[in-house]
Amino acid sequence: MLEFTRAGLEQIAVHYTGNKGNGEELSYSSSLFKFKEDFVKDTLLHYFLTPFKNDIYYCFAKSDAIKINDVHSYASEIFRDRSLFFEHSKKIAAHLYHQSNHPKIKGGEFYLTYLRDCVVDGELCDAIGIFKSENKETYLKVYQQQEDFEIESENGININKLDKGCLIFNTEQDQGYKISIVDNSAKIAEAALYWTEDFLNIKLREDNFYHTQNFIETCKGFCEEVLSTENNVAKTDQMMMMNRSMNYFKEKDKVNVKEFEKEVMAQPELIDAFRDYRSNYIEENHLAAEDEFQVSPAAVKKNQKYMKSVLKLDKNFHIYVHSRHDYIQKGYDEDMGMNFYKLFFTSEE
Repeated sequence: MLEFTRAGLEQIAVHYTGNKGNGEELSYSSSLFKFKEDFVKDTLLHYFLTPFKNDIYYCFAKSDAIKINDVHSYASEIFRDRSLFFEHSKKIAAHLYHQSNHPKIKGGEFYLTYLRDCVVDGELCDAIGIFKSENKETYLKVYQQQEDFEIESENGININKLDKGCLIFNTEQDQGYKISIVDNSAKIAEAALYWTEDFLNIKLREDNFYHTQNFIETCKGFCEEVLSTENNVAKTDQMMMMNRSMNYFKEKDKVNVKEFEKEVMAQPELIDAFRDYRSNYIEENHLAAEDEFQVSPAAVKKNQKYMKSVLKLDKNFHIYVHSRHDYIQKGYDEDMGMNFYKLFFTSEE
């Protein structure tokens, strides 16, 4: 859990990183930013920290900070020696610039901050914040001049919409630090990985979220690839299995894989097929697997979209199936040359 009520902004450096691939420039400020009033500092704290709300944590992909000019090594050196903050802010900005080659990556203001008294999972610690603002919005400025009103438009940053952010908490250094990220432009598939992989070089921590997320992804893959129409499995049966899997995570505090197989898969042949699929999935994706772990509510919430309840039939019908999948049957009508569903019910409302 993250908590910032005591957090303070100690230092901030602002630079500009354009898109190197498009020939845009990298511009450095000459010194640290100096606050002229507390309102600006409070506004920046709101802009930087408000988006960090979930308990999904990452860590640097390398376990130790070797001096290889990456964010991990620069952050470690800043935590050890605050006098390096400004010079390293330029090096980190340059590192981001050199990763900004895809044509869809937008240039923007780069901020490196030093934050004190952040609370992460109950621990009080300092943090290094890395942020980037890419998108500008148009605002109207209305003001009175003598007996009339004037209206002007200005381009600026929406303080409620942080584009990219990263908080590196000064804790668990030997495990690659505890890191939280925001990336609201990750929906652009071609450029989605440049912030997390190319620039930060981070990965999900092997914690409860990691294990819950991977297991849900395994269940999803099993339902889509094994329990498929190509394998003569009805869409309703596929839907039922995914829903039963997700309900297991919603109802349990702890996952035991053997218990999951018994309660959700139930049938011996399905259990064997799931075990084979899971073994291959773990190997192909180089995952660390646990057969027992605590359920992460954040992972369950993130994957709620996989709960399916709607059968979409051509463009004519939607069938909402909330439970009792055994009350719906699929068939094929030879005369019509079309598929059909048969529904059983007791009363009509």
